[in-house]
Amino acid sequence: MDFPIAEYKSRLARTQAEIRARKLDALLVHQPENVLYLSGFHTTGFFMYHALVVPTEGEPVLILRGMEDQAAAATSWVEQRFTYADTEEPISATRRALQALKLDAAKIGIDHHSWFLTLDRYATLRELLPRVRFERDDQTIDRQRLIKTPLEIEALRTAARIVEAGVQAGIDAIAPDVSERDLAKAIFTALIDAGGEPPLFGNITTGPRTLQLHGQWTDRRIERGDQIYYEISGVSRHYFSKLMRTTVLGEPSADQSRTAEILLRAQDEGIAKMRAGAAAIDIDRACRDPVLRAGLRETYPNRVGYSTGLTYRPSSGEFLREFMPDSDWTLEAGMVLHMLLMAKGIGFSDTILVTEGGPEYLTRFDRKLFVR
Repeated sequence: MDFPIAEYKSRLARTQAEIRARKLDALLVHQPENVLYLSGFHTTGFFMYHALVVPTEGEPVLILRGMEDQAAAATSWVEQRFTYADTEEPISATRRALQALKLDAAKIGIDHHSWFLTLDRYATLRELLPRVRFERDDQTIDRQRLIKTPLEIEALRTAARIVEAGVQAGIDAIAPDVSERDLAKAIFTALIDAGGEPPLFGNITTGPRTLQLHGQWTDRRIERGDQIYYEISGVSRHYFSKLMRTTVLGEPSADQSRTAEILLRAQDEGIAKMRAGAAAIDIDRACRDPVLRAGLRETYPNRVGYSTGLTYRPSSGEFLREFMPDSDWTLEAGMVLHMLLMAKGIGFSDTILVTEGGPEYLTRFDRKLFVR
């Protein structure tokens, strides 16, 4: 397991208190991050059906593919598990679990927002469990995950050291005629050597390709004058810290230097406001408006920051809190946010912990336009 059992039981107690407050009998959880958050169970095979039943009292119950049972035994503290064979309808295991818990005629919250509760799976649940009254869950577990515990923050600090090693190796590898594939090899080797976990992925683009928001590496070779753009994740105990930096091979142009200076200054001013009680809209304005006023972008419709922590691919963000021009939420101590600004193929980001006294940079990498 990634954490002591006491950490998981504390999370479970908070979840069960909310279930009781909503007058539900249980939650049926499908989102992999939330299953992992409460149970410790981790697998890369989440493309198959997996779920967690969380009753109002007692321990949760795992529902999983039979061939994943050994993984559950190794990674999870949850002892009661219901499995299905590949020749079987997976939802039948959920029916058996709810019947065993005497919840097959209960009022159960279900995570409509999960990417893994497909329309087909939901229809089958309703068909096999006709007496269950399913109610839309209001992201009970997701909202808990916004405020990190000390053990989670420790994992994110470790992930920050890992991603710094990867980005530094990527910068050190930049030279004329080096390919993006060579840069990826240097970065991912460094991430592994620093203790990084799968998944190993990131945005690695050079030259005109830096205008791609989520570009992957290719066989393109670097030329003098090129920008090299990295957005990399370090992963520790399934917690993600992210870091974005840009390098120029050769002397930067006046426009490249001006763009980097404006982005960094705006981001510095926005991050400085990140303390408990601050309005997200004020931080968004501090980051976004200078970029638009300077004419670096005609429009800036995408987010300039978002919550991060425990995540599964394909995302390395939580999709729980985002900095947008109409944000109406307030920062709380213990939130961890990935703050990013980009324009003209140049970008910078850091992973920030919100405290009562202000922001703490979990990533502590030089904030500048690098030159090789």
